Formats: sequence, structure tokens, C-alpha cells
Amino acid sequence: MTDRQKHQINALRRKGYSHAGIADELDLPVNTVKSYCRRNQEQHAVDRCRNCGRPIAQNPNTRQKSFCSNRCRQEWWNSNRDQINHSDSRTVECVYCGREFRAHGKRQRKYCSSACCAADRGG
Repeated sequence: MTDRQKHQINALRRKGYSHAGIADELDLPVNTVKSYCRRNQEQHAVDRCRNCGRPIAQNPNTRQKSFCSNRCRQEWWNSNRDQINHSDSRTVECVYCGREFRAHGKRQRKYCSSACCAADRGG
């Protein structure tokens, strides 16, 4: 890898490019880009919001943030629904109102909303 490619990788990481995006841009193998980034973390330590691109301050010893705020997180998820894998979703009937709804994940849901849950439990 040349010095020019290293500088380009650093510049693209600061702009928020993914490893695969950098590899495509510079015509390098993805694992080469990942290895370089892993060895030189301090050069591109600024993480950026997936929605707006603003820098995110990461807290040590906590999970890495992907969004700068809840508003950005919701905007991103609402505009990228087609990228979400819904292969584990299933149709379930609400125990309280009988309406059908889509349930995702491993957790068994019985109610379509928290209002139905509260009403069924006498709340």
C-alpha cells in the first residue's frame, strides 16, 4: 500500500465512508482497508452520525454510538426501512382487541400496543 493510499483511506474515514466503500473507491481489498484502519485507529477516531454526519463523542467503556441524537436515529430508521431484515417477523393476533400485528424478534408479544396491555390487565 502506498503512502498516497494511506492518506486517502484516512480522508475517506473522516468523511464517514465504510471499509467497503473505501475499498471500492480505491480498488483495494476490503480486508486490507480493515487491517490498516485497525492498526491506525488514532488517525480516524472521529465517529460520525449515520444520519446527519455530525461528529459523535464516544464514551469509554460503553457501547459505540451510531447516532448523535434520538431524532437522528428515528429519522434514519424511518427513511431506511427497506434495509431492515424482517425475516424473523410473524403475524400475531392481539389477545385484547383481536387485531393482527407484526411481531419481530424472539420475544413473544401478546398485545399490539401498550394501551391494550394496560386495558387487559385492568389498568
